Amino acid sequence: MSKLRAYLAALTILAMAMVPLVLPAVSTGSSNSSQVYASAAGAPVADNNSNNNDGGGDNNGGDNSNNDNNSNADNGGSDDNADNSSSDDNADNSTSDDNDNQSDMGSPPAPAAAPAPPPAPVCSTPGQESMFQSADGRIVVHVFGSMTQSIKFSIRYPIDPASVPPAPGPVVGGLLFQLIAETCDGSPVPVLPAEVNLGAHYTDADATGLNETNFTVGRLDTTANQWRPTPKQAADPASNLTSATISEMGFYVLYQRP
Repeated sequence: MSKLRAYLAALTILAMAMVPLVLPAVSTGSSNSSQVYASAAGAPVADNNSNNNDGGGDNNGGDNSNNDNNSNADNGGSDDNADNSSSDDNADNSTSDDNDNQSDMGSPPAPAAAPAPPPAPVCSTPGQESMFQSADGRIVVHVFGSMTQSIKFSIRYPIDPASVPPAPGPVVGGLLFQLIAETCDGSPVPVLPAEVNLGAHYTDADATGLNETNFTVGRLDTTANQWRPTPKQAADPASNLTSATISEMGFYVLYQRP
């Protein structure tokens, strides 16, 4: 019994000696537990705040993105408008410049008209030379100053080849025509009081395959109904011209004699 008491006393003394050592550990454990609890308790709050922050970040990001897009859209619109404005300005300036240049330059001068040929005389004048010609200029009548009477000439060309006998040779360039002379009041003059020169002009194509030195001016003898060469004529191949000195009116032809 005495041993038991001594053992208990020893345990009491040991327990009392260990109290100072055990209390800090307990206190530290409690503190750590509090901190752990506080951390555990605070974690959800931090998560919520984090989530809220994330949400806020997302929202802010969305807003910012929208703002950025709106800003970009606004800027894009501004750029487009600016570009359009620049284009419009340039177009206006270009148009204005073109108009100014056109106004400065004015209309181009009209090309000078070729001088009109002198009109054919209605009648020749005695003592003066004059010219009468067909519409295409291929047949020309030259009246000399020796003509003592006022005469007007008419050239009917072309005429129907079937209305006259065939020419003695190939007709050159279709030069088959009727020559008529009248006084100024319209009276016919079958034979002139003076000779005139009758010229027939042809082209190189008209003379292809033919001998130009044999080109002949013929007059239709209506009594015999035959073509006869004019007595006074000359061939000028270099000028594509055959001419004759005549005084009688009627049908004439340019042909190649055999």
